Formats: sequence, structure tokens, C-alpha cells
Amino acid sequence: MKVYDILKRAANLLGAGEEFSKESGLNNTDSRALTAVNSALFDLCGLNEAQSLLEEINVSPEIADAASYGTAMFLSVSFGDSAKSEFFSKVYSDKRAKLKSQITRVSDTLAKSEGLL
Repeated sequence: MKVYDILKRAANLLGAGEEFSKESGLNNTDSRALTAVNSALFDLCGLNEAQSLLEEINVSPEIADAASYGTAMFLSVSFGDSAKSEFFSKVYSDKRAKLKSQITRVSDTLAKSEGLL
């Protein structure tokens, strides 16, 4: 998956698909978009910053989905659209909480009975 795939989905969620549809070098809009995607990916999984929208990344479908909403949230803030920002903030927060709360390891925490009597 490319960074651009996350951006493209976020742009479609924002209703701005044509604005981000070109795969070109970094201009002001692309730079802002790359920063938004990088911010969402770092927040979700600690992924180092991508240098280009065309860079390949290896993330799960769940992280890519949440990152799309996070990117949409960050972009709507940067474009000053408070209504969309509020909506995407709620959705991103819910998806982020689900990802961050997954139990990945269980360990024995029961007290030992030796020496207590």
C-alpha cells in the first residue's frame, strides 16, 4: 500500500477527491496532505515519517482505515472546516481507541501463595 492510498480515501471522505487525485511532486497541498497522513500513522502505530506520497508502507487494513479518518480530520482542521473536523475527530477517536485497546499479550498476575501463612 502507498501513502497516497490513505490520502485518496481521506480526500474522498472529505468530498475533495479531484483536489488530491494527482500523483505529483510535493506542492503546498501535497505537503500538507503528506503531513496529515504522517501524523495519523505516527499516532496509530509509531510509523516513521514517509518522505513521499508514493512511498510504500506496510500497515494492516484496520490501521489504514483509521489513518484515512485521521488524515481527513487533520486536513479538515488545516482547511478550516470545523463541521467536518468535528465529525472526523469523533470517528477517528473511536477507531483509534479500538486499535489502541486491543490486548496483545496476557500474563499471569495472580499472587503466589507461598510464604503467606
